Amino acid sequence: MNPDPAYIKALFKKHANGSITPGETAELIAFLQQGDGEALLPLPDELEDIPAPAMDAAATARVFQQLSAMTAPAPQPARRRTLVRRIVAVSAAAAAVAAAVVLLYRPAQQKPVLAAVSTGYGSMKTITLPDGTVVTLNANSTLQYDSTGWQPGAREVWVSGQAFFDVAPDAAGKFMVHAGDQLTVQVLGTRFHVAARPKGIQVVLNSGKVKVNSNEHTLVLQPGEMASYRPGNGGLSRQNADTLQLTSWKDNQKVFRDATLEEITDFIEEQFGAEVTFAAPQLSHLQFTGTTPANDLDVLLNILAKSLDIRIDKHNNKVMIMLAR
Repeated sequence: MNPDPAYIKALFKKHANGSITPGETAELIAFLQQGDGEALLPLPDELEDIPAPAMDAAATARVFQQLSAMTAPAPQPARRRTLVRRIVAVSAAAAAVAAAVVLLYRPAQQKPVLAAVSTGYGSMKTITLPDGTVVTLNANSTLQYDSTGWQPGAREVWVSGQAFFDVAPDAAGKFMVHAGDQLTVQVLGTRFHVAARPKGIQVVLNSGKVKVNSNEHTLVLQPGEMASYRPGNGGLSRQNADTLQLTSWKDNQKVFRDATLEEITDFIEEQFGAEVTFAAPQLSHLQFTGTTPANDLDVLLNILAKSLDIRIDKHNNKVMIMLAR
C-alpha cells in the first residue's frame, strides 16, 4: 500500500464524497489496521475542506466508544487508544469520515451475519433475541437480526410484516427496529407493535417510550399512541390507539371495532394469503364489530356470514362475498 500521507488524505476525502473504489476502500482498511497507521493518519485541519455536517460532542463520544470496542487488543491498549482518538479528532472535522471509519475499521470476523425468521400464512412464531428481547412474529412476516450477537449499543432488527416486541432493558444502548425502508423505531425498554405492510406502516406503543423516525419527521410516542405512515399520503402522523384491538393477534385473536368488510378483507389477504372479491360493491361498506380467530380462516368467514347475514363461498384460496339468497 502507498504510505504517502497525501495519498491517505485523498482516500479519506474520496470515501467522504462517495467516489472511492472498492480497491481503494481495501487500501484504506489496510491502512487503519497496520501497526504504523497512527503516524500516517491525517490531522483534523487537513480535512477541513471536506463538506460534511457537524458532529456534536455526544456523537464524537459514541464514535470513540465504538472504535475503542472494535480496535483495542489487550497487548497494545495505550497505542490503540491514541490511534482511536486521532481518528475521532479527524472525524469531528468531517462527520462523513467518522461514519466511514466506524464501518471500515470493524474486523472482518465481526461483520454481522443476519438470521431471518419467517412465518407462513395463518401461523405465528416467538423468537428470543441475543439480548433477551422477546419478539412475537405474526403470519406472513419476516424478522432479521444479527445471529452472532450484538456489539455494545448496537441492537438492530429489520421487520417486514407484523411483530410485537417486549424489549429487554439495556442502559448501554438503544434498540432499533427498521420497518420497511421508510421508518426506524428507536427504544430503550418497552413493549410495542410494528406492522410494515405494502399499504403502510404502523407503530403502536403499549408501554414505555419510542421515537419513530421517517425521512421527513420524528415522533415520540407515549403509551396508547400510534404512529402511521402511508407513502404519498402526508407522511408520518400520530393517533390515539386501541392497543387491545391492534395487538390482539399475538393471542391468536383478531378484534374488530366498526371495521368495514373492505378493511377486514385487507386483514384476510395479509394474514391468510386468500384472494377476496365482492359480488356487489356495496358489500364492502358493511361494518362488523366482534372477535374472531386470527389463525382459522374458515371460522372467521363463518362468523362474518352469520353476523352480517351474507353469503361467503370459499374455494381453495379464493373467497367470494355475496348477498344472502
